[in-house]
Amino acid sequence: MITIQSAESALKNIYLDSVINDINTKTNPFLTMVQKNAKNVNGKEARVTIRYGNEASVATGVEGGALPVSSGKAAEIVVPVKNLYGTFQISDKAIRSAQNNPGAFASLLASEMQNLVGTAQTNLNAMVYGNGKKFLGITEAITATELTVPTRYASNFSPTQRIRLMTADNVEFGPVLTVTTVSGNRITVTGTVPVANARHDRFYIYADGNFDTELNGIDSIFMNDAIYNLPLVANSEIAPCIVTAQDGATVAAQQVLGENEVMRFFGLYEDHCQSMPADILLTHPTVRRAIFEDLRGLRTNVDTAELAGGFKGFTFNGVPVYSDMKCKGGTMYALNSDSWAMHQLCDWTWLSGDDGGILKQIDGKAGYSATLVKYADLVCDKPFLQGKATNYSARKYAN
Repeated sequence: MITIQSAESALKNIYLDSVINDINTKTNPFLTMVQKNAKNVNGKEARVTIRYGNEASVATGVEGGALPVSSGKAAEIVVPVKNLYGTFQISDKAIRSAQNNPGAFASLLASEMQNLVGTAQTNLNAMVYGNGKKFLGITEAITATELTVPTRYASNFSPTQRIRLMTADNVEFGPVLTVTTVSGNRITVTGTVPVANARHDRFYIYADGNFDTELNGIDSIFMNDAIYNLPLVANSEIAPCIVTAQDGATVAAQQVLGENEVMRFFGLYEDHCQSMPADILLTHPTVRRAIFEDLRGLRTNVDTAELAGGFKGFTFNGVPVYSDMKCKGGTMYALNSDSWAMHQLCDWTWLSGDDGGILKQIDGKAGYSATLVKYADLVCDKPFLQGKATNYSARKYAN
């Protein structure tokens, strides 16, 4: 007979390893490539040292002369580890209906685990491309007093909420806004929204204030004033390569991130890094389409590639490219995965009580819930080896 205890045993001993593997290796190829690191986590914080400059100091000299002196520099960053949770629920009725049929109960748990993994992958993948701020949604249309968002984001908004708009290159757009009403996918706000620049096809909406609950994603090192807790004014040598579109603001002048612009980006990125350290390129599907359109016009073959975790992509200039709807439109990241690590206090595990139980009855309901938990954050210790092409248009290939 199936009991709560036997269900807990199955969650711990049968499903946990597969859940961990699916979340860690099948969410995003870049996330699969980065190392998992627990040695730099101290208490609730991850302490990481960024080393830069001519640290090796390999040089020639005369016999009997002075040895070369290291000119390397180091800066320590302190990042609080984030709390990542995943909760699933199962009704008492469902448990009892399958308590005499182990096969049916196994199918029931497998289905719940599949839903949990899918939700975790979706949310975690979105955070990989984030900047540490609480992301709420993107705009489809914008007026002085109203924002229209895709329906899937509408539930993230509520009256009295304070929000900010940002462009794809992390520049704040307009003042802090306050949500007044939410009607379907139309968000009415107080505070005047500036007239949208026709060159941009979307803006990114974040919760205003210090809502530091999201992972420090890739965009955390491409902010304008600081990288983690280090001001760029005093630490300019750690800055990554950021290449912006050279066009104007009108629709006619919109510049698409196609083959020529990607090659321009590569040239500036190589000059910045004095090499081509990227081992993966991440971009939006509209950019992938723009590149394919250019290459098809030249009748050039495109080499396909299988990326970490079994993801499919193609190579451009010898570097694998992965396109993702969660990546910002008109954007491409050139990343060196060896410079990144998921600094974690622990890997995914079940949250348990003092008695070791993981299935808890939901207050006032005939059902049980279990929570998956991980304390971690994504940190880059060599921001100067990363690159981003941004502020390009995705409108031309949006449909």
